[in-house]
Amino acid sequence: MVIPASEMYVGESAEVVSFRSEFPGIKRLESMGLREGRLIDLLHHDPVVTKKVLLGINGTRLAFPTELAAGIMVRPLKSFFESMKIQAHYDSLTGCFNRHAANRIIQEELDKFSGKGVPFSVLLADIDHFKKINDGYGHQAGDCVLKSIADVMRKGLRRYDALCRWGGEEFLVLLRGTVAEEAKLIAERIRRSVEENVFDPFAAGGLVTVSIGGCGMPPGKEFERLFAEADSALYSSKSKGRNRVTIC
Repeated sequence: MVIPASEMYVGESAEVVSFRSEFPGIKRLESMGLREGRLIDLLHHDPVVTKKVLLGINGTRLAFPTELAAGIMVRPLKSFFESMKIQAHYDSLTGCFNRHAANRIIQEELDKFSGKGVPFSVLLADIDHFKKINDGYGHQAGDCVLKSIADVMRKGLRRYDALCRWGGEEFLVLLRGTVAEEAKLIAERIRRSVEENVFDPFAAGGLVTVSIGGCGMPPGKEFERLFAEADSALYSSKSKGRNRVTIC
């Protein structure tokens, strides 16, 4: 699998495969010591404020604009999810990670956060008025909506994020290497995508929407507190009319 360096997960290592010829900064990249076969590590990525990517190259730390990093095509040496596919369990209905797998991923991220300060955010998404779908159209229709919403949500996530079915009509989204400000942008993208889709066989019943709450992991915060605050933010979204995002 070959991807742009800007899509690597923070902490991931990769081999440089090629450079996109249409990018004007190729000579600049080569002058920094990048070449095919070179191993790089993604040390930091801030797409919101500085819009910079920090790469580790042969012991040297180099900062690149995100646009320039997008011109570096790499092959990850070990994808987190390639190993997870072997070990993790999936929800049979939606194809998402199940709660057991989510807990394993969370522990991995907590270890990275405590050891290296790699940021981590979570989103809790709940389908609005889901009981009305089951009661009015049957559980088969409800299952179809769950599967379709999971597909829509997946499309709004990045390669290194994880979508988990947390229980019933509730989904947990694990945003690896992500601060709260960026988590809000991702959550809004998911919310809009769900709102804009038509979900058969519930099409005649009107719009299907989701309420989302989220929180980021600052220094010193335990996951139990992080999850509790995301849950509180979700409650706030629902109490204020649903179909909205609240990030604490």
